[in-house]
Amino acid sequence: MHTALLANTAWLDEELPTLKHVIVGLIDEQVRIAQVVPERFPVDESSVFAERVGWAETRWRWLNRGRIVRLSDRLNELGVDLIHALDGRLWMGAAALAEKLQRPLVLNASSWMDLKEADRVCRKLVPGRAAFTATTEPLCAALRERMDESVPVELIPAGVYRSEADETQRLATDALCAIVSGNGLHDPAYDALLEGMAQLVQRQPQAQFFFDGQDSDQHHVWRAAEARGLLSNISLIPRRLGHRELLLRADVLLHPQALGKSRTLTLQAMAAGVPVVALADRWLDYLIDEQTAWVVSQPDADAWGAMLRRLVEQSDEARALAAKAREWVVQDRPASRQVEAILTLYRGLLDEPIKFPA
Repeated sequence: MHTALLANTAWLDEELPTLKHVIVGLIDEQVRIAQVVPERFPVDESSVFAERVGWAETRWRWLNRGRIVRLSDRLNELGVDLIHALDGRLWMGAAALAEKLQRPLVLNASSWMDLKEADRVCRKLVPGRAAFTATTEPLCAALRERMDESVPVELIPAGVYRSEADETQRLATDALCAIVSGNGLHDPAYDALLEGMAQLVQRQPQAQFFFDGQDSDQHHVWRAAEARGLLSNISLIPRRLGHRELLLRADVLLHPQALGKSRTLTLQAMAAGVPVVALADRWLDYLIDEQTAWVVSQPDADAWGAMLRRLVEQSDEARALAAKAREWVVQDRPASRQVEAILTLYRGLLDEPIKFPA
């Protein structure tokens, strides 16, 4: 079995660890892998265990579609048996590529925005030769409502590895160090958090907040913080090599927005013993209040202020939350289970067992 894992820059920026552990896990099961990544993606970030195939990514989806289809000769030379598109923005190109190669197709959904794309791509799918995967139960249910029964939709949550070190004692009470991870675009949800931060800073002026904006221009967030006198308490984190490791070294991970997309960063924080505080998001089944995260029901300044004070004043509860979340993610989101589910889906589409070497 030989699979082409098709990725774009936006997905890799968020999910590179997922790509690497899926590649290693599948190779361990005797599956050959071609990692199809943008040409400008750094070579040292690619997995060393799989063939690398570059494609010329642009800002325009219609142009990307044609460039993906032009990979057909190269993938045919490699003997690829199956195409697996890891991001919804690649689905149309992947469907055209699979049609040209006459290969089975797997389409991965991790965001509510993929649902509209599913409505468009479904007309291109060959029954019995295509399947969807969804990273959360709500996304899976929504996709199943849209698809004919001839196109299966499988729930395959993202998995993570457990951190070996016990990090659940890290929470500081004298100077909170928090990561704020959203899309970087200023909106009422950010405003509510900034107001809550201002309430905390009145009590704890040394608190520090590091804003990760998923490579967006956070100038408007900076201006909103400036208007509240918070510039000495915030830093904007650029997206660079080692960026994710920095995010997992804070006292707490804050998600101020309901973005409607699953992120392994959140699961990795849980696995590393970092408490998570997040705005409620109907598309994410792993935000379980008081078990995996403290969930803020509405983007409200007083609610965020109270939650931030709780982190500082009831640090023992925050550590207990981190311990429960770590136990949950180890039991319910192991990387090995994700690989097993993907392998089972591949076998079903190819209608044959993996041929192990003699």
